[in-house]
Parts: sequence; C-alpha cells; structure tokens
Amino acid sequence: DCGCSTASFITHTHIYRQSMPSLKEKKAQEAAGAGTRKGFEPPTRPPPTTAPKAEAAAAVEQADKESVASKKVAGDRLDYSRFQGIGADTKAERLQTGDIVWDDLSKEEKTEVWKAEDQFDEILDKKRKEDDTRKKELQEKPPDLSWVQGRKFDTYEAFCVARVEATLKKGGNEAFQRGELEEAKRLWQGGVDMILSLGSLPSEGTDLICTLRNNLAQLFLKEKNWNKVKEMTDKVLEKQPTNQKALFRRAQAFFAFALWERCLEDLEKLTKLYPDNKEAQNMLQQVQGKICKDKKKLTGKAVSDIAVGMKELAADGSVRKLRIEQYGEGDPDAPPSWFSPDVLKSDSRDRVVVTCQLVIWSHGGEELYNSREYRPRPDTKQARDELKEYMEMVNFLDQEANKMPRLVGDFYQKVKKRPVRWFLGDPGIYKGFDLAVQSMSVKEKALFEMDQSALSASVDKFYEGMGFHSGIAGLPPLTYHIEEERLAILEDEMPPDELDLENRRQRSVRVELELLGHVRFRDVSTPNPDGSLLHAVLHAGFPDAPVIRKGDFLRGAFFINRPFDSSLLVQNPYVEWRLGVDEGDYEKLGENNQPLRSDGGPFVPKCVGEALLKVDWEELRLGALVEVRYRAGPDLDEIAPQYGNQFAEAREERNRTSKRRGAMCSLLVQTFPPNFSPNSEGGDPNTTGGAGGAQFSATLPQDLELD
Repeated sequence: DCGCSTASFITHTHIYRQSMPSLKEKKAQEAAGAGTRKGFEPPTRPPPTTAPKAEAAAAVEQADKESVASKKVAGDRLDYSRFQGIGADTKAERLQTGDIVWDDLSKEEKTEVWKAEDQFDEILDKKRKEDDTRKKELQEKPPDLSWVQGRKFDTYEAFCVARVEATLKKGGNEAFQRGELEEAKRLWQGGVDMILSLGSLPSEGTDLICTLRNNLAQLFLKEKNWNKVKEMTDKVLEKQPTNQKALFRRAQAFFAFALWERCLEDLEKLTKLYPDNKEAQNMLQQVQGKICKDKKKLTGKAVSDIAVGMKELAADGSVRKLRIEQYGEGDPDAPPSWFSPDVLKSDSRDRVVVTCQLVIWSHGGEELYNSREYRPRPDTKQARDELKEYMEMVNFLDQEANKMPRLVGDFYQKVKKRPVRWFLGDPGIYKGFDLAVQSMSVKEKALFEMDQSALSASVDKFYEGMGFHSGIAGLPPLTYHIEEERLAILEDEMPPDELDLENRRQRSVRVELELLGHVRFRDVSTPNPDGSLLHAVLHAGFPDAPVIRKGDFLRGAFFINRPFDSSLLVQNPYVEWRLGVDEGDYEKLGENNQPLRSDGGPFVPKCVGEALLKVDWEELRLGALVEVRYRAGPDLDEIAPQYGNQFAEAREERNRTSKRRGAMCSLLVQTFPPNFSPNSEGGDPNTTGGAGGAQFSATLPQDLELD
C-alpha cells in the first residue's frame, strides 16, 4: 500500500533491528542517568527504492557486515575471544594426565605407536592361533575319563583325590621322565594345593600328598636345591615317620650340608627299618668315616662340648667350628678361595676387610649380641617399673590362656642395625671372630663356640696400650652369663652382692657368623704397615666423568662411623666444597647449630679431602667412592668443631700422657657425578639411588649402601 517493494521492506526492517541497543545497554544508560534513549539515534531509514532484487540482496549483505563490525567494536556480550587460551594444558601436562591426542604426537612418536599396535596385533594373532590349536586338539582327542569308569566315590573329597592322582600326578611323572622339570614341578605342586584346599582330608588324600612331596623332593634333589629337599621331606616325615624315600632323601640333604650327626640319625633309622636298602648302607659307612675323622682332630674337653664337631680353629681349643648352617660359594670341601695367609703378614701392604652378620648367644639361650637388630632396654627406673608392671599383666593373661611364658626380650621393640666389619689380623678385634671367618667361604653361615680367652681377653692389652677400651670400636661385651636384660630389671630390687655377678662368668658363647663379602684395602700406614691406616677405592667413578683434582668444586657426602659395628658418628649426606681448599674452614654455627665455613657453606673435615687427595695409585673421577679406616682417627674437635671447647681438656690430657690422636673410626666419602642435583628428579642426596647417584659394584658388601 505504501508503494515499497517486498525486498525493500525486508532490508529496512533488518537494518533497524541490527541497530537497536541490547537490554543490557539500555539498563546501563538508565543507571548512568543518560535519560530515556538519550544519546541514541535510531538509524535513518533509506528512501524507498525500486531497485531490482539483486541490488536489494547486496544492500542486505552490506548491512549485515556493518552490523557485525559495530558489535565487535562495542564488545558484545557473546564475544568469547578474550577467554581463548585460558586453562589450556601444555603437551607435557597432557602426557602426564593421559589426555594426549593424536595431533599432539610428533612423526616419530606416531611411528612408535603404529609399531606397538603391530606388535600387539601379532601377539593377539599368535594367542588366537594357540587357542584354536588347543581347541582343535581337544576336539580331536577328548579327555581321558577312563579313571572314572567302574569307580564309585562316596564323597566329593574322594573324587578330587582320585582326579589329582589320575591327571596332575600322572602328568607330572610324564613331564619328569621327559626332563621337563618346571612342568613337573607345576603339576605336582598344583596337586598338593588342590588337595589341601579341600580342608579335612581322607586317608588316601594324606597318602597322595606325601607321594607328591616325595616326588618334589626328588626333583629338587636333581636340581641340588638342598633346602627344598629338606623342606619337602620334613613335611612327609611329619605324616609318615617311617617313609623310606623321605628318610633317604633327607639324609642326602644332611650329607650335602655336612650335618653328619643328623644324617647319621636318619640313616641308622632307615637301615634298621629297611635293611635291604644298599644305598643307605653305603652312605651310612661314609658318614661314620666322616665323624670318626672329625673327632680325631679334636682333643681335650672340646670333644664333649661340640654337638656336631667339625674342627678346632685355635691350638688351645678356644675356638671351635660346630657346623655349617648354610653353604656358600665354591666347593665346601676346599679351603676358601678368597683368603690368603699373606694378608696376615706384618709387612704386607694388602689387607682384607670382611663384612659379616653376627649373632651371639649364651649357653642358656640368651641373645647377647645381634648385628641385624637389637632391643633397646629402658634406661630410667621409672621406665623399668612401667615395663615390669606391663610384663606382670601380660604374664597373668598368658597363664589364664595356658600359653607359654614370654621372655624379657619379647617386650622390647626391635631396631634394625648394620653388619659388622673388620680387617683380618686386626689386633683390636676378638681373636675368635678373626679365626672363625678365615675358615668360611663367601655367603656361608656357620655356628662356632668360643671361649672367653678368644674374646675380650684377647684384646684387653691392646686397648690398654691405646688408652681406650674395646667399646670404642663397637665390640660387644661378653663377660657375664646372667641375662643382661633381666639384670636391668632386677638391679633396682636386689643389691649387687646378692646378684653375685663374679660367679656367673661364662666359659664360652655360641656365635653364628655369616660372611657377606670382602674388600681389598691398601695399608698406607707409615713408616711400617701395621694396619693403623687403611685406604680403599670402592668405586673409581664414571669413565666419562672429569678427573678429580685439587681445587675442583665437588658435590658429595661423607659418613664417619665406628669401625666394627658401623654406628654413625658424624655425617653430611650432601655438601658442596672446593677440594683441598675449604676443608677445616670453620667460622660459626648455623640456625640448627651446624658448623659453617666462612663462605656460609657446610663444614667439611680435613680428613674428607685427604681421603680423596691421597689416592695416588688410581685415577679418581666424579662419582668415586672411597673408604679410610683409622686406628687413631682425627680428634673429635676436627670433625665437630662446635664442641672444641669441651674437648680442650681431653686434648691437654692426651698431650700430657703422650696418647695417640682420636678414637678408631671409618670414613666413607662419596662424590656425586656432574649431572647430580639434590633437587633433581629422584636425586635425593640421602640415598645412592635416583638420577645421578653413584653406581656401586655388585661385588661390594651389602653394608656399603649408604643410608
């Protein structure tokens, strides 16, 4: 009616709507006091036109572009471009969370993925083919159920026992005959487990278990796994004490362990029950010859004291090797290959430091010393009173429950310790320990009996001459037979004269030694090699690392321990210093009372630098590990200068009496490689593991792993 074409009307309406303000803009204008539509100029309507449809469409498109441009300028509320990139993860972060996508991978990474997929597909195909082959074999060869035919089973347990006998036992026997020991072991052990899972067993079930375990003992006998042979036969003989095969196979295990008395006991029982067993008769003669041969070596009172006597180690009979509990490396009948008498010569520059686990008992069964663990006793009277009250309560409850009474040591919490270490021929070590370890092979565990003359009495004069006592090296006191733990409880209630300690002096102790390893040391004592200063390069460093020289900046750690039991005296698990420059520099105490150098770094004793600089027989590189063992080590104020005033009186006394320097100790110095950082991933300076930590040789004793 108004004379406008349809296209023109649409154009005008679209432009007008695009130019209208939003509701948010209107409210903002009103709040700012802009007045009703103040400042708003509605778009001017273009005059009516009779342009063709193409021109009208172009006009609409141009109006749309202008509208979009005006919205961008005005910052419309639907524009989210300003939020782009916020909260986006990097590729490394997505890798850690598992949110990585295909486009994030490089070309090489995509190739690795494709390769892994191909390998996985090959494994799946192989597995499918194996399953198909197995199914085909089962279809072609149905299971053998002949063992069921004609038999009637009263219970489910009887059925399972018969099934194990017909399948697992039979299959294990066939595998053993073919030489497939692992398959035979799997089948026989599976049969034992299946029968045991039934709970209450019929008599035929017990008999079958004994048969299967006898078979396993024969298998382990073939593998020379003597511990397993004994384990299997022990279980058989619990149920069937007269089982011929079990008795003979256990006797073979005892023979391998050189436990002649126990071997003799089994063989005598076996030959009495089964006199036709020729193999047992022959072995019995061999064992009787072994025992007679060993007894001829023993003289005097030692013969009656030895349970399974093997040999005397001292001319006076004060050290006796009772038995070998665990065989070590090499031929058990041959002398130890690692030991040479030359290292005991007074003029030898080569020394051997051994590492052992040590447990000592009195003849009454009291544990006097244990290098693996110990139980700290209460120090105060109040703590002991509380312990006595607790023990009385527990013992009362044990009696009410008809349980065996507990020992005093059962009430103490165990604390882990470290192995003991000493060098062979050390005059400051108990003679009995030294003689015992010389008769052992590496990894061997043996039981010894030692008289008091081979213990503290053998070192008393040596330590008196030094002005110290044996406890300074960490040697255990082994004087009284009375239980030390009980004494700590009783001494608050009984006067010392009633305890009569002098008459409780024990004649000998039982000592269990396990030789873990040995390390060669160089005797650098001057002027003569007397063992007072030993030096060893336990690890020369990494081949591609720089050579260590005086003045170099080093990162490392040092640990000063007692020489025998490795009790920690002073340590610094991470320190930085200039080699040959910063050692001995002490100026002040830090916030935690730690000694500091003049440059603010941690204090480093002079002996730490000397341990590295005095190695002139081998080139050290970063990553090296060096140990020095002192008979007269540095003064205490040299390794802990913050206590210098407290040690002044001791120094004056030492100078007045012409005593030697500080006490016996062992120093371990480790240098870290160039890429080591205390804050690097896995690079904890308190451990040897992690990135950049020192790599130790697998031949080193276990106690050299730094804590």
